[in-house]
Amino acid sequence: MKIAIIGAGVLGKALGILLKQADHEIVALSSRTVRSARVGAKAIGDVPVVGDPGLAALGADVVILAVPDRVIPSVGIQVATGGALRRGAVVAHLSGALPAGVLVGVRAAGGFPGSMHPLQSFATLPTAVRSLPGSFVFLEGAPEAVEVLRSLVASIDARAVPLATASKSLYHAAECTASNYLVTLIDCAAQLMAMAGVPQEVALPALLPLINGTIRNLESVGIPEALTGPIARGDAGTVRGHLQALRSGPPALRRLYVELGLRTLDVARRKGRIEKAAAEQILGLLEEADDGGRGKG
Repeated sequence: MKIAIIGAGVLGKALGILLKQADHEIVALSSRTVRSARVGAKAIGDVPVVGDPGLAALGADVVILAVPDRVIPSVGIQVATGGALRRGAVVAHLSGALPAGVLVGVRAAGGFPGSMHPLQSFATLPTAVRSLPGSFVFLEGAPEAVEVLRSLVASIDARAVPLATASKSLYHAAECTASNYLVTLIDCAAQLMAMAGVPQEVALPALLPLINGTIRNLESVGIPEALTGPIARGDAGTVRGHLQALRSGPPALRRLYVELGLRTLDVARRKGRIEKAAAEQILGLLEEADDGGRGKG
């Protein structure tokens, strides 16, 4: 396929490299500045640089908008009204939060709007190139666009999953919970370590092997089998000790522990190895400690 990429950030360049390796032709690379486009073209290798996003679509079967969410609608309009988009071409953005419908004008110009979101975190170009193959990529938009994008995703050895437009926001909330909020959760754990007297420079390095071990358990046995710890064991005494110790810390941390404990108890019950009496005892401890912002316990 002939592909134009608009946006020369980490993901745009990584897709360009992988798609070129998969024998697709990158017919144009456009970016906010000519300089960034040239840097991106050098990284991908022998790619024409086009300054105007509206003209970058010339001859392309697929136009990929690898740009920030806030400019996707405006760049989509440039592509749709630039006069270069061929009839039947797919225009796809990479946002996990926005639906393909923000690409107004694409249908009127004879194209098919879509979205293609890799469920992955991309910190650097080398890690993005390594991690995209094998990742799940969620597709949404016009059926014609989804079919073309499915083929494109398969060609870089990633795993395509269709997604209903109405589910896009919930999908993105799930992604934020798993990735962004994980960082926040580890920050809370590091704060608890500091309260326990563990030096700040030691807390994260000490926690990382535990975190990585949990990830490996999730990979090998999934949920709920990967759950370990005092709630999974039905150890009400340990939970009681945690709650008592947390009284000396910020109320928000104690509330977070309680809320997570209640959800963890649900997972433990699904695992099926916690005795009913122990589960009820732990539930009582957590509910008693759950002030819900009303000043209890």
